Amino acid sequence: MASTRPIFPPTRERNTIPEPGPEGVIKDSFTLPTLLVFGGLAQAAVSLVLPSRYALVPLAFLLGRAVILTARDLASPAAVASRKGTVPGRVSAHLPNVSYDPQRSEKASPFSPTPADKGVVVLHLGARYNHPLGMLGPGAQEFTQQFLACSQEVVDHAKEYGCISSTMWRGDEASSNNTVLAIFYFRDMEGLDRFSHGPLHKKAWNWYNSQFVKKWGYSHIGIYHEAFWAPAGAYESIYVNMPRVLMGAGDASIKNEATGEEEWVRTVVDASTPVWRTQHSRLGKRIKQIEEAAAGI
Repeated sequence: MASTRPIFPPTRERNTIPEPGPEGVIKDSFTLPTLLVFGGLAQAAVSLVLPSRYALVPLAFLLGRAVILTARDLASPAAVASRKGTVPGRVSAHLPNVSYDPQRSEKASPFSPTPADKGVVVLHLGARYNHPLGMLGPGAQEFTQQFLACSQEVVDHAKEYGCISSTMWRGDEASSNNTVLAIFYFRDMEGLDRFSHGPLHKKAWNWYNSQFVKKWGYSHIGIYHEAFWAPAGAYESIYVNMPRVLMGAGDASIKNEATGEEEWVRTVVDASTPVWRTQHSRLGKRIKQIEEAAAGI
């Protein structure tokens, strides 16, 4: 069978997806009417400080900047897609092997030629801010610090825990967008157990039960998690002209047997070949038929 073609070569450093900055948190934490009120107050403050003929200068600057950037982007959509990290064409997410040897043809690829040949564990870990002030409510900042510390622990010890991907999302079921979600992908349940029973997670859980609940109660911040184990052949993915997201945003630790060094491999592979073209083939269900067809049997 033909080898699976990686989209990106292995690297010495991990290629993580940047997390959204504070401006995104602020924007998503307030409704549009609230943001308009903030803007109106800011403009009123400028009008009080600057002479009337200059009060609209900041607004004019922001408007002009938006027009110029939009015109630039319209002139070159391909450049916009590249800046946003779009991977062109059809790709799929595939767990790499634990090691590879670029000097041996049978082990030269970091990936197995068979889709979904390894199991994967998915963890949803999140919180909901039920207070009218959302993330500005009592104890919310302390809670957020604990939550982010646990998420960063997984990222910093990705090799130890077998974590291949971590992305943050916000729910839109409420206008305030006060539900946050971290999605993690692990190679196996043992790696997830190592994290959940590790010192930092236990410290955060003890803090929540002994300090947060005692001081502020349960009602205005909710927590949740879901864990799923998908065995080999029980999952598939396809991304078309998309940035690296979810399992496709992963970086897995892998050993280069030729050098003895640890490298990082991004999990997206070419999905334009027959082996990766259909849902059933990406589940590994039609590999034998595809091989026979390719051989003319």
